[in-house]
Amino acid sequence: MEGQDVNSKDEMLPVDGPGWSYVDGVLHCDGMSLEDLRRSLKRNYGHQGSPAHIYSHSTLVANVKKYTNALSPLGERGVLSYSLKANNNLRVLEALRQAGVNMATTVSGNEILMAMKAGFAATNIIYNGTGKRRWEVELAIKYGVLLNLDSEFDARLIADVAREMGVRARCLFRLNPALNANTHPYLATALADSKFGVEFHQLEKVLQAVRTGESGGEEHVTVEGVHIHVGSAVSRTQVYADIARAAARTLREFPPQIRERGWPRASTINLGGGLNIRLSGLSGKNEERPATPEKLVGAILPLLPEGSTLLLEPGRSLVATAGVLMTEVLGMKVNGERRFLMVDAAMTEVIRPALYGAHHPVTHVTIPSSQERAVMDVVGPVCESGDFLAHRCMLSPSPSSGDALVVWATGAYCSSMASNYNLRPRAIEVIVKAPDLYTVVRRPENFGDLISCYM
Repeated sequence: MEGQDVNSKDEMLPVDGPGWSYVDGVLHCDGMSLEDLRRSLKRNYGHQGSPAHIYSHSTLVANVKKYTNALSPLGERGVLSYSLKANNNLRVLEALRQAGVNMATTVSGNEILMAMKAGFAATNIIYNGTGKRRWEVELAIKYGVLLNLDSEFDARLIADVAREMGVRARCLFRLNPALNANTHPYLATALADSKFGVEFHQLEKVLQAVRTGESGGEEHVTVEGVHIHVGSAVSRTQVYADIARAAARTLREFPPQIRERGWPRASTINLGGGLNIRLSGLSGKNEERPATPEKLVGAILPLLPEGSTLLLEPGRSLVATAGVLMTEVLGMKVNGERRFLMVDAAMTEVIRPALYGAHHPVTHVTIPSSQERAVMDVVGPVCESGDFLAHRCMLSPSPSSGDALVVWATGAYCSSMASNYNLRPRAIEVIVKAPDLYTVVRRPENFGDLISCYM
């Protein structure tokens, strides 16, 4: 990691999570040596055994427990929903549901189908999105999914489809409170000029659109509350207190209108997700710890209107620290004053550094015996200058071809954002549950998979 000694405790374990530990200098996941796992994958899958997404089952469970414990004072009025876009692996979804996640938050028709496949009841699925297609709205309404109303045209489409189908659509209003979450601009979703949500002054128009659709007639929409999501990688608890105030104010101001239209159950406040994760020792100084679920709920509780249901829908903070990407060294080269450590993983597996400038710590699977370290850029073989996994890592200056590294905190927005650029197949994915038990939860793609869609 940047400017740090790889032998320090924080460097060796850059993320919080009970599933990760170095034992005799070798990284273990839920008690299993990653060197043993690497050999097993190579035996069974050859060159397709690397790179590999590795998930710690115990860390998934622990991350869910942090939220369920924080929400426990609310009883049934504290609801945890998982945002599928962070990681949509079917077996990861099943593990999260079994660990105590109540609902699933989706942003496409196929994510709705995947959530149902993973065992979530359709009525426990939320469908977000700024531009829903008609078939997706039809699917959601057919199965009783809870839809977010994101705009006037969105409201008219949902009202029209519900009327045509002869059923009532369940909805939340997604509001845009014009709050700055102090995160990366690409991750901010509640700024005044964001594409997401309905501004407060537009709310009356959207209420009217819900009631009439395009052609008027009998109402076919039930409004159950409001939704506000400010963005991802949010570290400040105060941001969520500001959100809660905005949502509470809205519910205080609009219930008379909502009740008059026959929506007495409009008591849900969905505050989205977006809590940041802690990566230890990034800058060599004491950094503020990101807000925890406990602090988040504690800040919100005093602001909740009486009888309200609080719904949180985290993604990254549930799955990021449960995953690493294991990758093998191809070689090292020096250009100018920079050392480039070439590995078999690339931006096709971890796009966040190139897309957001995100930093993912990188360490050795087996800590080298030599104490010598050098500053290196870890890069992949994709034909793009932006194909890097991490800059300025302190790693062994003489790596051997075939040595293994891990890229940390890749459980979120990595496999779900993977691509086949350069005709690279998507990587194998594995969940480890015990020292002698792992399950392949996504087989590696092959050339046949890559050409199977061509006519």
